[in-house]
Amino acid sequence: MSNYVIGIDQSTQGTKALLFDDLGNIVYKQSRSHAQLINKDGWVSHDLDEIYQNVILLMNDLVQHAGVPLQEIVGVGLSVQRETAAAWAKGTGKSLTKAIVWQDDRAVDIVEQLQRAGLAEAVKAKTGLTLSPYFTAAKLSWMLSNVPAVKSAAQQHNLCMGTMDSWLLYRLTHGKQFKTEPSNASRTQLLDIHSVQWDQQLCDAFGVPIDALASIEQSNALFGETDFAGWYTI
Repeated sequence: MSNYVIGIDQSTQGTKALLFDDLGNIVYKQSRSHAQLINKDGWVSHDLDEIYQNVILLMNDLVQHAGVPLQEIVGVGLSVQRETAAAWAKGTGKSLTKAIVWQDDRAVDIVEQLQRAGLAEAVKAKTGLTLSPYFTAAKLSWMLSNVPAVKSAAQQHNLCMGTMDSWLLYRLTHGKQFKTEPSNASRTQLLDIHSVQWDQQLCDAFGVPIDALASIEQSNALFGETDFAGWYTI
């Protein structure tokens, strides 16, 4: 009996599903693109629900066409686009707004305000990153200031925020797991890279409630189990 592992690569233009055998060979590969939502101001967004549904459709395709017994698939790994920001309801897992994609700079005013407040040096010292709208924190701050559903969820302590790994993990585990890992967390500009923990001062500076962020686990930790919306448990 062989062991197979699924790789999900959720990138900016689309999502790929790959199936590897126990020698690391790719035995199946399929992809699905998602819409690039760009408005007149050049803001770039993604539909979180479309991306999640693409993952489920890819898994259905894999089951039907890979020709591998399901019981021989022993795990799944996840790789995602990095600084893209997501917000969803803790109670239902429902997305509260479109994801703000990593190259979107709509939060530039927030960053400039923090620079005027003299926080750029402190942010760089804790995160290793130059203060910029490129990173997730400013995007999350923009959502909290400009999207009523996100602001309301925060007030009701019913808010989850993070990067695409946390969103997909939450949905794939039916809300049982709200986690991330250090390499993704480090790109948010909310992580103290010295303690490898969310930093209260940084969260306060950006106005992001620390209790809306995922717990941080080691990259090789067990992040939970999924049935990919009903067809199998991995």
